[in-house]
Amino acid sequence: MIYGHIEHHNTNQYLPSVIQQCLQYLNDTDLEQLPVGKHIIDGERIFANVMAFNTGDAAEKCAEVHKEYIDVQCLIYGEEKIQFALQDELNIIETPYDKENDFYLVGGMHHLNEVIMYPKMFAIFFPEEPHKPGCFITHTSPIKKIVIKVHHSLLS
Repeated sequence: MIYGHIEHHNTNQYLPSVIQQCLQYLNDTDLEQLPVGKHIIDGERIFANVMAFNTGDAAEKCAEVHKEYIDVQCLIYGEEKIQFALQDELNIIETPYDKENDFYLVGGMHHLNEVIMYPKMFAIFFPEEPHKPGCFITHTSPIKKIVIKVHHSLLS
């Protein structure tokens, strides 16, 4: 997991080139005006999902885990908490892997951590890292975010 701000160019220059490409897309795009839905960046290798919803209670959510794609999650407006953990056999798997949508759900995470997201902040989750986005900090509120999906082969 990597946590940062899209405008911190001095720090972001050390990230892999494909992640820098994603951050450049975030900096060059009018994120506020970007419509909800899927946006193709480089075919099925890199694409973005834009979503708007109200944050929820972390206790009522399961964490998602991917096998094929890296998530580069960036908040456009609002604030959210994202809980996450490392891959661990003690994490409680709730659903079988859905290959078509590249995810399975985890109900409990061993050694749980969390980050707080504000606009223009990003969090990167690698395959097999459980993460629970869209959680409220103190109360439910509307957010808009973009999740750039990067196929893991682009980091190899």
